[in-house]
Amino acid sequence: MQGEQMKNTLKKIYHYLFAYDDEKLSIYSQYQHEILTMLDRAMLYRVDVLLSYRDGRCEIGQITKRLSVGRFVLRSANQKLLHVVDLDDIFRIDLA
Repeated sequence: MQGEQMKNTLKKIYHYLFAYDDEKLSIYSQYQHEILTMLDRAMLYRVDVLLSYRDGRCEIGQITKRLSVGRFVLRSANQKLLHVVDLDDIFRIDLA
């Protein structure tokens, strides 16, 4: 049992170090112009987004409206909650 657990742990470590795609790593932030472009694209095509905030929170939903240059409305994945998102609070955005 211990050997199997060690084998699984080593596989996870190997995968973490060598098998990740740098484009999908969420430990790297994006520049604000990239985030703004992705938010506009998400709003235009109505695709789902994963927003990672600077404080460590994450949200999934759709961008439905632009309020100003740096503020957008996010409809949560359960379609019940609208949330105003500020560009300065976003660490990274990924499109579905």
